[in-house]
Amino acid sequence: MLLDMLKPNYFHTAIPELPMGKYAHLVVVRETNSFPLFQTDGELNVAYVSGGWQSSQRTISRLVMFKRKQTTAERLHGRELLRLYGVTTPQTKPGKDLKFLEKNTDIERPYYCEYNSKYFCKVCPDCIAYGFAIGSSGSERSKVLSDSAFSLTPYDISHQILTLNAPYEGGIMSRSGETKSLINEQDHVLPQTFFPAVITIRDPTEATFLYVLNNVLQTRRYGAQTTRTGTVENHLIAAVFSNGEIFSNLRLTQAIYDDAELGAAQAQMGQPLELNKVLLATDRAVGRLLAVEGVPQQQQIAGGPLREAMINLTRDEQQLKAIINQSADQALLYAKQYGVLRPKVKAEDAEGGSRGRGKRANSTSEQNG
Repeated sequence: MLLDMLKPNYFHTAIPELPMGKYAHLVVVRETNSFPLFQTDGELNVAYVSGGWQSSQRTISRLVMFKRKQTTAERLHGRELLRLYGVTTPQTKPGKDLKFLEKNTDIERPYYCEYNSKYFCKVCPDCIAYGFAIGSSGSERSKVLSDSAFSLTPYDISHQILTLNAPYEGGIMSRSGETKSLINEQDHVLPQTFFPAVITIRDPTEATFLYVLNNVLQTRRYGAQTTRTGTVENHLIAAVFSNGEIFSNLRLTQAIYDDAELGAAQAQMGQPLELNKVLLATDRAVGRLLAVEGVPQQQQIAGGPLREAMINLTRDEQQLKAIINQSADQALLYAKQYGVLRPKVKAEDAEGGSRGRGKRANSTSEQNG
């Protein structure tokens, strides 16, 4: 095992074709460190939900970080590493490359792969772990399950409308005696707003687990306008290994909100919550929720030691390359056995097989009769 604290029984040795009942959950708290934009149609996403899980059923408005705002940023970071270490290539000949890939099952890396288009390569770790859908050209169901995350604090104290302008070259809004009128207002999420989230990896191998975990820990920018804002830090609270899914993002957020030691009064006054209090409250909430879950075989690893071990591992570039290459080898094997590179069955062979099965069935029925 690449990390001593992980046990072999947590993982598969190869990516299975069908769900096999092994789940790895990453419980994280996403903390905004700037003024990100989690919006649709120019407005921040908001939902009206119960404030707490047990102690407070009062309905409040919460900011929502939609699922794709989370997974897209993390996938793009992972895809950077795939290009950096030669698993995929940025070459712009997708049509030729894909036809060659489908006709030559022994093709070696790198593959051409383009995100969110018909040119997914269908064989790299990103395609196999996070899935793809290309209409009639095929699809792969994501093995990384995610959902929308909700802000811990209410919307009214978690956002701010900022005025934006676009100055001229001289750094001011006027030129030749004329003042520029390009001024705009935009609603932003405030710094130190917390979004608890659970990321579930279904039937992982160790390499897939470490690939996804590294993407989560190393991704820094989320939402719109990430070249100017959107800095977010992901705090790993725990990794939970089980044979089923655990609690939802909303339930986790409400359980944290219930925590008497969190200092909700401070938040109600418009002051940001203290990071350490949020992390401790999240850890306590995870314990409470797991205690009432109906999922057996739960094994929990504390997030702090796991994060430190993972960072120490990936600081060594050779170790990081080993994770990427092992993930790529397992993804390619999966594609050859169950995916796009699976040997095609000829129509006449399929018909012959069905006729043979039919004859065997008739013969068996005659004998039994």
